[in-house]
Amino acid sequence: MEFYQLTRSKRKSLSIIIKKDGTVQVKAPTWLPKYQIDQFIQKKSDWIKEKRSQLSALERKSPPHTFQQGDVFYFLGEPYQLQFCQVPPTSHTPASEKVILNPKEKTLSAILDPSDTPSIKKHLEQWYVLQAKALFPQRVGIYYPLVAKAASQIAQKEISAVNRIAVRSQKTRWGSCSSKGNLNFNWHLVIAPLEILDYIVVHELCHLAYLNHSRQFWQLVEAILPDYPQRRNWLKVNGLLLDISFQNQ
Repeated sequence: MEFYQLTRSKRKSLSIIIKKDGTVQVKAPTWLPKYQIDQFIQKKSDWIKEKRSQLSALERKSPPHTFQQGDVFYFLGEPYQLQFCQVPPTSHTPASEKVILNPKEKTLSAILDPSDTPSIKKHLEQWYVLQAKALFPQRVGIYYPLVAKAASQIAQKEISAVNRIAVRSQKTRWGSCSSKGNLNFNWHLVIAPLEILDYIVVHELCHLAYLNHSRQFWQLVEAILPDYPQRRNWLKVNGLLLDISFQNQ
């Protein structure tokens, strides 16, 4: 029997998460007998092996960052080399300006001490989060009218307004939408190409019409993004890479 970590809650179904170190994490309803959970894990043994194999392949594809000069980081699917800038003795650069994207040179200029790896990692993550906080509201603003129009035409539904947009570092979700119109997005998505980020934005906006994954929901997604299956598949194949590429250093 496969060893696994078990967490129980008031959920309705079982779920399995394969962590980056290969550990199997199971989330189960409080009422479900242990033997049924064991049976479920046994049935999923081949799937667990496959996911561990994928993790190993992704780790080889995305070696740990060194956070040194020339290290490569991705933003919206494009690679950028990390370059360090000399800081004048009297400089008081705000934290938000210590990492600067240079699209023409394909570099990320960091006004940081090259020997202070923890600080470099912290500021790079802060930079990604800042980009996400600017980008997600912008993309929501672009796609909300399109989703609203499609929902009205296809399903004669009037979607609710977006109440709040938040950026988080979620472990198992790329995004979420609540019944109150609160949208949450995983900042790691700004590492992916823009069309992948847009897929998650449209996906969550469509939940304003359907808080489920019904046939009608997917029809609405398709009305906005006819190629959504390809975008969704890209995320299934490369999603772990977005997390590993920054988190397992």
